[in-house]
Amino acid sequence: MKTQVIIAAGGTGERMKCAVPKPLLLLAGVPIVVRTVTVFAAHPGIAGIILVVNEAHIGAYKLALGTAGFGQKVNIIPGGKTRTQSVRMGLRELDADTGMVLVHDAVRPFVTARMIDEGLAWGCRERAAVAAVPVKPTLKVVDPRTLVVKETLDRSLIWEIQTPQVFERALLEQAYQGDVTASDDAALVEAIGCKVKVFLGDYKNIKITTPEDMVIAEALLKEVAS
Repeated sequence: MKTQVIIAAGGTGERMKCAVPKPLLLLAGVPIVVRTVTVFAAHPGIAGIILVVNEAHIGAYKLALGTAGFGQKVNIIPGGKTRTQSVRMGLRELDADTGMVLVHDAVRPFVTARMIDEGLAWGCRERAAVAAVPVKPTLKVVDPRTLVVKETLDRSLIWEIQTPQVFERALLEQAYQGDVTASDDAALVEAIGCKVKVFLGDYKNIKITTPEDMVIAEALLKEVAS
């Protein structure tokens, strides 16, 4: 079954406090988005990549990706004001014969071929599957006054959701019908009554959103290279 990936790269860099969008920041001399796209472009199961970007910076993305030599495998399109709007615009660009769709954050450059493989396997079997990792910290629910209102949560039942998230195309398109919004695509699929399979991601598969994350990413890059 033909598979394409939609990579959401609409972040503006507000929390990063930088002049350029986060995906264009250099990580050891290479734009974060280039590192992310490289993993998917090299995977034999991915037929095409739709990169949805901030329209104001589309020229910079085309320059960065063009310099990296991805050719026609990457289709760069302008996104919307929200992540949900951007992914919806990406769905409209899918090839007619695409049956499975991955959605990934551009600022998760440590995605691996193993995660893509497992996501595709579970997505084909269950219709919807997301990468995630069991949480490590102790978690409590607090009220607006920061007083604990619920006992310590059972960590064995709580996972931190990551990307890639993998869906049967028809299912994801159904989830995106109407005026919907969510922080991730799995939430929209859950909202139409579909169960979502969780598969093991990686603690290194961080989302780079703050200056502190860049420090961690630099350290992880050194570890991967060693």
